[in-house]
Amino acid sequence: MQASFPPIRVQTAPIDDSALPSACGRFFDDIDEQAASLNGWNQRYIQLSAGTFRGSVQRLNVSGISLFIEDLQQTVHQTGMVRPDVVALGIPLHFSGNSRFCGKPGSVAELHVFSGTEGFEFHSPKRHVMLGIEIDRPVFADFFAADGAEQASAPALQAGLYPVEQNAADSLRAFGVALFRSAACRPAALDAAPENTWVHDTLLEKLMLMLETPMHAIGHGCHGARFLPLALERRARDLVLAQLDQPPSVAELCCCLGVSRRTLQNCIQTTWGMGPLAWVNTLRLNAVRSRLKTATSVTEAATEFGFWHFGHFSAGYHTLFGEPPSATLGRYRRSSPP
Repeated sequence: MQASFPPIRVQTAPIDDSALPSACGRFFDDIDEQAASLNGWNQRYIQLSAGTFRGSVQRLNVSGISLFIEDLQQTVHQTGMVRPDVVALGIPLHFSGNSRFCGKPGSVAELHVFSGTEGFEFHSPKRHVMLGIEIDRPVFADFFAADGAEQASAPALQAGLYPVEQNAADSLRAFGVALFRSAACRPAALDAAPENTWVHDTLLEKLMLMLETPMHAIGHGCHGARFLPLALERRARDLVLAQLDQPPSVAELCCCLGVSRRTLQNCIQTTWGMGPLAWVNTLRLNAVRSRLKTATSVTEAATEFGFWHFGHFSAGYHTLFGEPPSATLGRYRRSSPP
C-alpha cells in the first residue's frame, strides 16, 4: 500500500535535514512482500525480533544505475543471490543494534557488497536503513577498462564487507538522500535529459571515489595506459569549450579521447584539482560570467551555456564567485556607457 515515509536519522552523513522525504515507494507490513519487492534479488527474509513487522522501499532509476532506500524495523535474517547482470552494493544510512554480514560483524561505516557467485547472508539490526545501488554490469566494467581496450575487465567482487574512504562514502550518502528528497518534490525532474545526465555522471564520480579502497582491498585496481596529463587536458578542454552550450558528458569525453573514465578523472584531478564534472561546470560558469558583461538578463546568459535549472545555476554561481549572477549583471550594467 502507498503511504508517506517517516523521518529517518541518517548516521554519519553530512546532511542538514536528516528526514527522508515522502517519495514514490511502498510501505510493507508483510515481510515476504518486502523481500519480493527488490526484483532480481531472489532473496528470503526471516523475522527474528518480536513485534509487528514494518518496512518500506523507495526506488529511483538513473540510466544504468538503480537506487533504493530500504527500511527494516525488525531484526531480519536475509539470504539471497543477486541477478548476474548487475553489481549490487549497499551503504548503510542507519543501524540500530548489532548486525552480521556474510559471517562478520557489520557497521554503518562499511560497504556491503551483495553480488557474488556464493550469494549473501545478512543478519540485519533491529532498525536498518540501507541505500542500495544496483549498477548495470557494463557500466560497472567501464570503471576498470584499460585505455583503448575493446572490453573492460572488472574485478569479480564477492559478497562481503569492504572498507571505504569515509568522506567519499558520506558524500555518496548525502547525494543519494538528496536525490530522493528532490524526487519527492519534483517527481518528473529526473526524466529531463540534462538532469538525468548530470545525476548519472555525478553518481559514477562519487562511486568511483568510494570504490577505490575496496578495489585495492581485494587486490584489483585499474592500471590504464600512461598518459600525459597536460596534453590530455588540452584535448579535453578543447572539446568542452567548443560546445559549452551542450557540453559532452563524461562518458562522451572518454569516448572522444579514447581513454577510460578513471584516466580522465586522474588527469583533470591532477591538472585542475577537481573532478571532471566540477571542472566542466566551472568552465561553463566562467563563460556565463563573461557573457553577463553584455547580456540583457541573467536568463539569457545562463541558457546560452546550457543552464536550464536556475536554482542549481544560481547556487553554483554564488558559490564560485561570491555573489549572485544578478549582482554581476547589475554591476556591468551600471558601468556601461549610456
